[in-house]
Amino acid sequence: MTVSVDAHQHAEHARRDLGLSIETLWLAYAALGGAASLPQLDRYLTDGSGFTGIQHDYVAQALNDGYIDLGRNHEVPYSETFPGIL
Repeated sequence: MTVSVDAHQHAEHARRDLGLSIETLWLAYAALGGAASLPQLDRYLTDGSGFTGIQHDYVAQALNDGYIDLGRNHEVPYSETFPGIL
């Protein structure tokens, strides 16, 4: 099962809020162990397709690290927040 539309919308909103390019987010995501390519990440942020819960969690962690660097709370929910995500 892939991550719900709501999950990818949270991630895309955070990316824009943090002022990160797709490339910068992808580098942070990949450094944490994310396995998707840059085009796959872009597609996920656009339409929510192709990511499992664990891949969403890598994106969420990369974005939440950005919020931590700004002294803010974790604002991107992890996959456990979304029912039915594997």
